Amino acid sequence: MKFLSNPIKTVLYTIVAAAVFFATLAILDRNNDFSLTQTESVHKFGATYMTMNNPFFEVINETIRSTVESNGDILITRDPALDADRQSQQIYELIDEGVEAIFIAPVDFEKIIPAIEYGKEKGVKIIFVDTEIYDESLADCIVVSDNYHAGVICAEYLLNKKAEGRVLIFEHPTTKSSNDRVEGFVNTIMENGNFEIVDRLNSAGQLEIAMPLMIEELKKGTEFDIVFSINDVGALGVMAALKDYGRLDGISVLGVDGAPEAKSMIKERIMLATAAQYPSEIGQNAVDQLYNMIEGREVQKKIKVPVNLVSIENIDEFSTKGWQ
Repeated sequence: MKFLSNPIKTVLYTIVAAAVFFATLAILDRNNDFSLTQTESVHKFGATYMTMNNPFFEVINETIRSTVESNGDILITRDPALDADRQSQQIYELIDEGVEAIFIAPVDFEKIIPAIEYGKEKGVKIIFVDTEIYDESLADCIVVSDNYHAGVICAEYLLNKKAEGRVLIFEHPTTKSSNDRVEGFVNTIMENGNFEIVDRLNSAGQLEIAMPLMIEELKKGTEFDIVFSINDVGALGVMAALKDYGRLDGISVLGVDGAPEAKSMIKERIMLATAAQYPSEIGQNAVDQLYNMIEGREVQKKIKVPVNLVSIENIDEFSTKGWQ
């Protein structure tokens, strides 16, 4: 075996030393991985609304998502599709995925409580949007429309238009927002003894449920001339059934939302009125309050976003091409 000459030894030692040097740098860089630091600083949030089958919740979610992603953070949205058990499971899963906060529109204000309590134990911020639960102590923030007033202004408008009537109510009794709207409507309308509540039907605020319910009432020969739906989606189902049975004329339909389709119906004098909500404002207020929590600023515990009546008298002030 031949010994290496001194020049070759020098070259080899240089190569080995360089390799050790760069390996050391790599280790140091790994310990100070800036991309890792960036990943760790990203906030992750969750959202689960009643159903993504309603454009109202799409607007809320996209408003929240826009702000979250502009801050370099992450929003994970789940759709329970009006299934209270599925929504509870989604909340547990989001918490176990490590979200810091969850935006929630409960399908059922009672069934959701154990999942909410689990989130509170884990230090997850709970923000209710659009609707809430009755125990406000379980919320870090609540952002909703003035739902009681939505029912009131629909009833007040009706009282100005009709001297008497028989009313069908399409509701969603497992949600507080629906209950508040119905309460506001009923309390106001019943101040006039010439109005009667004929029946209250659980449409879950869904067109595909409201429509067959309305058909069933028509087949039974139920006498009514007014329908109050807790949202415009349900009202559209009602009007579709009435149209199929040739009963649109003479039936006053009122809803809540200010959905583009409902405003178009009002403009065509098919629907009487709707109490307009502002989903973008609800979403923006909710996400702003979340970042106030994260950054240690003052937080508004409960925000009620005002509603406005849309009728034939002021329909030109509202766009029929989108939400307000």
